[in-house]
Amino acid sequence: MTKPSEPTTAEWRAHVVEQFDAIHESLRALHQRQTLILELLTPEEREGPSLDDLLARIVTLIADQRPVLRRIDHTTGASLDLLEGRTPRSHPDSTGEEGAEE
Repeated sequence: MTKPSEPTTAEWRAHVVEQFDAIHESLRALHQRQTLILELLTPEEREGPSLDDLLARIVTLIADQRPVLRRIDHTTGASLDLLEGRTPRSHPDSTGEEGAEE
């Protein structure tokens, strides 16, 4: 039986370089895919307010309407009190809280 010949240093280097090239190509392809995924998931820069700014403004607007909503709630409640034969509830104050008298 003949013993297989040992690879030379040049052959090993060629093999290692080949492997590194294959790994480099795989990593490059993964990087391109990852970049594409990130581009698809990242929103584009737009002019105007951000979503956080819009939501903060909506919350502020709703909070500003609280007295009006309380008065509407009082009016509805007082109307139901009258329809059901009860004494109507007291009038809301300027902040919309109930308990103020006219």
